[in-house]
Amino acid sequence: MKKMKRAFALLLSMAMLLALAACGSSGTTEPPESSSTSGDTSGDTSGDSAAVEKIDSPSANLVMGTAGAGGTWYVLGSGIANLVTKYTNINMTASSTNGTVENMRLAGAGRLDIGMTQPPADYDAVMGRDLFEGEKYENLRWMCGGHYSIGQIAVPADSDIHSIADLKGKRVAIGVVGSGVRHIVGNGLIQLGGVTLDDIEIVSVNQDQGTEALQDGTADAAVYSGGILVSGLLNLSQSMDVRILSIPQGSIEKMAETNPSLAAAMKYVTIPAGTYKGQTEDVLTSGFITAYTVNEDVSDEAVYAILETIYQHSGELEEISTSGSEYTLEGGLAEGCTITPHPGAVKWFADHGITIEDPLA
Repeated sequence: MKKMKRAFALLLSMAMLLALAACGSSGTTEPPESSSTSGDTSGDTSGDSAAVEKIDSPSANLVMGTAGAGGTWYVLGSGIANLVTKYTNINMTASSTNGTVENMRLAGAGRLDIGMTQPPADYDAVMGRDLFEGEKYENLRWMCGGHYSIGQIAVPADSDIHSIADLKGKRVAIGVVGSGVRHIVGNGLIQLGGVTLDDIEIVSVNQDQGTEALQDGTADAAVYSGGILVSGLLNLSQSMDVRILSIPQGSIEKMAETNPSLAAAMKYVTIPAGTYKGQTEDVLTSGFITAYTVNEDVSDEAVYAILETIYQHSGELEEISTSGSEYTLEGGLAEGCTITPHPGAVKWFADHGITIEDPLA
């Protein structure tokens, strides 16, 4: 009997200890903090919101159209969205889209607030020309410029194509319908050499497929758009000997006489010799500005706050992508205005000593 009493006392003591332990706990498990995705998984803004000094801004929910997930536009757009969400009272989301042309349509229709584009696609959308024939989006406004995409045309080294003019009658992989590669970069580059889309046999494929088309001989030339060193062209130069075509000196100035909206979005860029395998000489080509277009209904205060965020935190943007280094007043931030600027942008740039004129006035 004594043994049974001792066993019972021991069990009772253990039960009391468990009860005390339960009383010392909250009884719940705190969930981990979730990061602010703003349409992207890059850039964790969790855990430090209380320490962040917010830029004066209205409360708003905004959506920005970028391009395909994984590309430079999507990475940069998501980075900007995360920074704006972190440093202002604006919640911005970056949305993956088909890029330039779709962004203008969606922003004009009010389904996006901001759209990344390559001028003059924004000008064409406002004026209802080219791909926007029969539709006008006069409610679009320029907010700012950004980084330049470098256009490059590659051909097999043993081909008879030595200049852009030689592309007439040739099969050119120039991007898919609606892409900036085709309608801005490719179209712009060949025009600089005196060639139009009607002069070539269009191979409608994306850049990766263009590389394959050159390799298997189903295209005579391929257009690339990206940084000075484009991965697709780099890989191509490792697998076969290629030649990169130069644009004629003075061709951008000449284009300005007939197509000022496109010429205004371009600048000369030199690809140094040795950038690609077998490249023994510098190549002169053109860069094409990325612009940010907003629907006119976005408030002046919101646009001002977005620009101030990019300006103050361009260093963080550069950490996200090397192209982010161009988002400065000395870089491309004030460039590429081919449509009426948004009043909030006009004020922000004026406050930073830059006058933005309305090219449509």
